[in-house]
Amino acid sequence: MNYKNIPFGDFEKFNVIIEIPKGSENKYEYDEKLDAVKLQWVFKKGFGFPFDYGFIPQTLAEDNDEVDVFVIAEHSFYPNIVVECKPIGMIDVLDRGEKDNKIIAIPLADPDYSKYESLNDLFFDYKKVFKDFFKELGIQKDKKIEITGFSDKTAAIEYIKESLEKPQ
Repeated sequence: MNYKNIPFGDFEKFNVIIEIPKGSENKYEYDEKLDAVKLQWVFKKGFGFPFDYGFIPQTLAEDNDEVDVFVIAEHSFYPNIVVECKPIGMIDVLDRGEKDNKIIAIPLADPDYSKYESLNDLFFDYKKVFKDFFKELGIQKDKKIEITGFSDKTAAIEYIKESLEKPQ
């Protein structure tokens, strides 16, 4: 699948390409040279992703990859599928001192979750879930990952806008 041909969408309905399904103990990442999703890392001790994880096509973040997204849904999605999402917030992350924010989004096709408009609408302690995840991720990958805060939907949209303005 050539991800370069998948459009961004708009700020209230953008495309996310799923790389890692919810619960996966494997870290996959799109490899542009192979034009495929490649296994990058296998986690230990039953550690897995709390939600589906992917990226927004046609964007470019500070780490020179596409903007990363956690997709919050009841069920997991298969890798390599496109999910139309809307943002509800953002995790402000420093990965080895470099900005590496993560958008938190909701799939529009999910009738229960698509009603959510903000992080405050989530029925679980999202701060604890993400802090625990990134703490263990840092341990497993032997690197410093720090959550510096959580931002609202407006900040998430602004971050996405900035990523679209960068030359690809």
